[in-house]
Amino acid sequence: MSKRILIVDDEVVIRKFLKIHLNKLGYEVTEAEDGEKAIEKIGGGKFDLIICDVMMPNKNGWEVIKEVKSNPELNEIPIILLTAKNDEVDMFKGYELGANYYMTKPFTKDQLLYGLKLMFEEAS
Repeated sequence: MSKRILIVDDEVVIRKFLKIHLNKLGYEVTEAEDGEKAIEKIGGGKFDLIICDVMMPNKNGWEVIKEVKSNPELNEIPIILLTAKNDEVDMFKGYELGANYYMTKPFTKDQLLYGLKLMFEEAS
């Protein structure tokens, strides 16, 4: 059974880019366009990884990670934060909230592959 990944980003181009590459690698991908939709989908399905933007409408990535990490049924799901917020303060905030990996936009395919390797090797 392939691993399930939830991509949370308000930018359609980013979601589609990630979905194409992740599907090619054999992952099952679900998309959410904002934090509220992400929380709905996380509660309704089992995900092996969440890739989440920070700056989004309705509920931002900081709020999403806080909800996921504070829920005992969900807090083991690894989270990659993918964001344009590229200063150290934001990166440290992400890690303090429970992010497992922090990537800044623009990102490369190699950065994505490295993040996936980290997440799934840590889980095994």
